[in-house]
Amino acid sequence: MKHSIVRVPPLALAGLMLVACANPSVPKTPVPASKEVATVNTASPAPYRPSTLAEHPELTPEEIGRRFLALIDSLKSFDELSGGRVQEVMRLPLTRVSEKDEGFLTMTLPGSAWRYSFSYGVNPKYRLLTNAVYEFHNENEQTGDRALEDMGPVCRLDFNAYEAALKGMSFTNEHASYGELGQLLALQYVRNDMRVQIIPRREANTPDTKLNHACVSSISIHPLDP
Repeated sequence: MKHSIVRVPPLALAGLMLVACANPSVPKTPVPASKEVATVNTASPAPYRPSTLAEHPELTPEEIGRRFLALIDSLKSFDELSGGRVQEVMRLPLTRVSEKDEGFLTMTLPGSAWRYSFSYGVNPKYRLLTNAVYEFHNENEQTGDRALEDMGPVCRLDFNAYEAALKGMSFTNEHASYGELGQLLALQYVRNDMRVQIIPRREANTPDTKLNHACVSSISIHPLDP
């Protein structure tokens, strides 16, 4: 079975130790907290700015993570991924930049330089370009293994929580990608015709408990390679 290897900056620790944390476990079938469906925004002349927790206090990093897992579990086939399904399950105030079936949301975390973003795009002509992504960025973080910012503020759902949820959905760990120095770059999980990719990274450089604790910098949904 052929899998795409996604190259990412060498942020993952060589020989990354995947240590469980004491955070609350993710239910097998996560349920979004809100019953209200958000309306997809249309493009406007005003410059885009990230949303804040003051505007959407329910959309914490872990809540969007749970909703993303719920989206994954709702897809019995990859071809069920659509804007309608995204809104039905995730209930996010997405911004649309075109008439295409795509949208995104970026949130800022108060008191930190962390941002977390969800985006999806459906390309009916090129199936391999269809995907959905949930990822984290820090404005102060620079390229280089020693420049990692503490990911603790956005790591209440850590690697082990995401992996346990995927395995509870009957995904199997099919493949791992490594860099030239042996550092772990990404892991692939497969169910039916769908592939979920997780890019892990350590929580921080120090202390050892954070150095050896695996968080998630990105989780994404893709079609299984032919």
